[in-house]
Order: sequence, then C-alpha cells, then structure tokens
Amino acid sequence: MVETRGGREFGATTSEGILFLGRTAVEGPCRVHYYLGPQATPLVEDGEIHKLGGIYYLADIDLKHQRVDILERDPEPGDDLVAMYFAGRDVQQAYVHLAQDDNVEGDVIAWPGRDLPAGAGIFMRQDGGLRFVGLVTGKVAIEAEGRTKKYLTIAGLDRLREALATPRVHPAAPEVKHRPDDISVIK
Repeated sequence: MVETRGGREFGATTSEGILFLGRTAVEGPCRVHYYLGPQATPLVEDGEIHKLGGIYYLADIDLKHQRVDILERDPEPGDDLVAMYFAGRDVQQAYVHLAQDDNVEGDVIAWPGRDLPAGAGIFMRQDGGLRFVGLVTGKVAIEAEGRTKKYLTIAGLDRLREALATPRVHPAAPEVKHRPDDISVIK
C-alpha cells in the first residue's frame, strides 16, 4: 500500500520497483506499507514518488524489498491468476481469470464475485512463484440482451510495456544516502 499526501492506494512490488497508479498523488513524498516474509506486522518505509511512464508510477524507497518478476508473455485464458491487496492489516487474495466473452477484449478480468480495489495487484502463479500481470484500474458493467455483466479492468502488460519504453536517464550517477536509522544506501 502506498500512502501519499492525497490518500492511500494499492500497488505491487515488482522487479521494476513498487508500481502504483498515481490516483492520490503523482509526485512528492510517500510512505510504503509492505510485508517482508511471514511477519504479522507490515513494515513502513518513507519514499518518493516518480513517474515510470504511461499510467504507472513508482514509489521509490531506500531499502531492498521482496519483489516479483514481470510475466514475459501476455496472460492467456486458463492461466492461474490471483489478485492481492491489503484489507486492514491483512493481505487478501482472490482467484481471478481473464474474461472470455465475445463482447469484451483486452485486459479484462471476469467478475470475481466481489469488488476488488483499484491498484490491487494481479499476478500469475508460475513455477512455484508469482509473476506480475497488472493492477486493477476499475469496474465496468455491460448491458446486453437484458442482462448486466460486470468485469474488472486492469492496467496490464501492454500499459507496462509503454511505461518501460519511456526514455530515462541512464546511467544515473550513484548517490550515497545516510539515513537517520544508521543505514547507508547507494541509490
């Protein structure tokens, strides 16, 4: 969870950094709440918001954190997908799958039977671990033949490819940061 000056929103820790949608803030300080291992209490780290590109933003913190790799292919029907997000002080999971209806296409999740918050991470289970697929962006309802069907939209791998294609300064000069907790990091 990323706490900004504008509020709180969900995100995911990936090999590209802590990704979120920037709905509450797109710059400035932030505070990241995350779990490191099976402990019962989340860790809290101060950070800074940076634009990754497209609709994705990064919550940049000093310390290394657990992270998942990004799925290297587009998700397919039948893939074992799971949504994860904070609920109170717990991490909730919901098993989801891609919508396979004729009237939808793109990064759309079939209705899982309950609302999932914007920014909830969507992951695929692969080789005993998880791979990042995207973040929930919203809910949509489509009326057809007198029935209403709900779906969840996600900022998926196409949006992440756009973000990663955004030019960045590289290499950046390393900077040593001395923290008040006696930890020094090279960023």
